[in-house]
Amino acid sequence: MKPRILILVVLVCVLSGCKTQSAMTAGATNCRTISVDIVKSRYSREGSTTVWCAKCKNKLYHCVSNPDHSRVECKEAGPDICE
Repeated sequence: MKPRILILVVLVCVLSGCKTQSAMTAGATNCRTISVDIVKSRYSREGSTTVWCAKCKNKLYHCVSNPDHSRVECKEAGPDICE
């Protein structure tokens, strides 16, 4: 993708209120967005955008959001949940 197009896509996303799973996890866990890693899990393999696993500060989180991503909840989880 050309740099100008990429910048335009990012700008449109930011202005329209797009939320990434990393940003939503950061808001729900008091982590910095840059410190959040989305974990490959059965949820990502199934293409879920409302349930995912993430890691921050050596803790694993199971996160859930409603379909419009206006509410997010992340709880510390064991590895068995995020396999």
